[in-house]
Amino acid sequence: MVGEAKTDRLRSNTIGPWGLAALAIGITSPAMGLYGQWGPMQVAAGPITPLIFIAAMLLTLPTAISYALLNRHAPSSGSASTWLWISVSPALGFLSGLAMITYFAMATVAQPLIFALFFRDFIALIGLPVADKIVLIVGVFVATIPVGVLGLRGVEASIRTAVMLMVVETLVVLALSATILAVKGSVPGAINLSPFDPAMATNGLAGFWAAMILGALGFCGFDVVSTAAEEAKAPREYLPKAILLTVVGITIFWAINAWVFTLAVAPAAVVEYTAQGLTAVTPLAQMYWGGGSLAIILTAFTGVTAVYISCMQGTSRLLFTLARHQLLPSWLGRLSGEGHVPRHAIIILLAATVTLDVVTLLILDNGLDSFVWWANGLVFFATLTFLAVNVANIAYFWRRSDVRFNVIGNLLVPLIGVLLNAYLLYAAFFQTLWNSDASTGRSVVVGCVLLFAIEIAVVAYMRLFRPHLFRREPPLCVEQGR
Repeated sequence: MVGEAKTDRLRSNTIGPWGLAALAIGITSPAMGLYGQWGPMQVAAGPITPLIFIAAMLLTLPTAISYALLNRHAPSSGSASTWLWISVSPALGFLSGLAMITYFAMATVAQPLIFALFFRDFIALIGLPVADKIVLIVGVFVATIPVGVLGLRGVEASIRTAVMLMVVETLVVLALSATILAVKGSVPGAINLSPFDPAMATNGLAGFWAAMILGALGFCGFDVVSTAAEEAKAPREYLPKAILLTVVGITIFWAINAWVFTLAVAPAAVVEYTAQGLTAVTPLAQMYWGGGSLAIILTAFTGVTAVYISCMQGTSRLLFTLARHQLLPSWLGRLSGEGHVPRHAIIILLAATVTLDVVTLLILDNGLDSFVWWANGLVFFATLTFLAVNVANIAYFWRRSDVRFNVIGNLLVPLIGVLLNAYLLYAAFFQTLWNSDASTGRSVVVGCVLLFAIEIAVVAYMRLFRPHLFRREPPLCVEQGR
């Protein structure tokens, strides 16, 4: 085919340490972790959002350590799929790969929806009389077009753009928090540590776990750097650092700014904004900046775009990796141009994203509910992926004779990760969501369980009728270190 690259390998030595950091931070997003999660988290649990972010980090940290250890020894763009293929069984590795693709694909689908919410705020701010649903659908397309253009140009262009966007959004968030503290500083007792007090929780344990779903959502995607192993410079050195520094650094940023935001506005007002389908940070910014709140909307655009870019990069690389192994349709495993871009994987991913977003908006008739539906769903598949990585940490290092098995790093830490993620899956997903409303709760549980059952059936079919594929080497494992 004209324009197709002659190699089936992604372009190596392309992404340096700053690019890897940008990829990891870009998908978690300093601004959007607050803009998208802060309001709904406070509605769920009460004005203790800094504690929720910290608790979500503690839940995520054992898994991050497992990722770091595995990447230090055997970095792979196949990530959990490769590690389980090697250490447990090829079938389980394939299933993990499908779950991981679903996780990143759902994260990709969620981004245009949150973009569309801020696009609606922008249209309202400039006074254009356009129907709400039409604005949201247009916003989905506006979000997707530049991401598609950048993705098809290659990973370097995408990451450079993500870095610039993240710098801008981070500075605006810090400026808003500084303004709030300056205003509150003149009011006696207005600046306090009550958002860090568990006694301020208003909805008990159920509210805490409902908020923890969103807290965990904030960290979903930090592992996207694993999928860049084939394109990274010195992956064994830089991948573990990018993962651990991202998890700890983004937690500090979110906790401090969530503390300031929580002090800035009454809890009842946050509940009211969220009930109206608004992102609470926009009216908050209007309170302190007036017309300057436009800066929040604009940085929401840049923040979502950075996340969207990272999600698109991670998902398309996973599709490419499994397709090259013939576990997915082979046309998804083709590369194009000098940059070795998985063009077909990117195009089909973005087309599916737009289609699913529009369908969700038409069914749920609410932009915020549509975003929450996909956000809740991706937490299910992210948790399955995190469980798989912790199991892989134990099995991989236990079975290899050329590395020393560390009881703390390769047994205790991943066991804690397994227990924490299993409990999150039970308490936050099956229990809390199942007992919540049908539109964004019970339907998510049913949909995710059915989808996972289909993936199990696909693996069983492939294992039965194409067994030779499971006797091959795993989907791209970078040369193992010592």
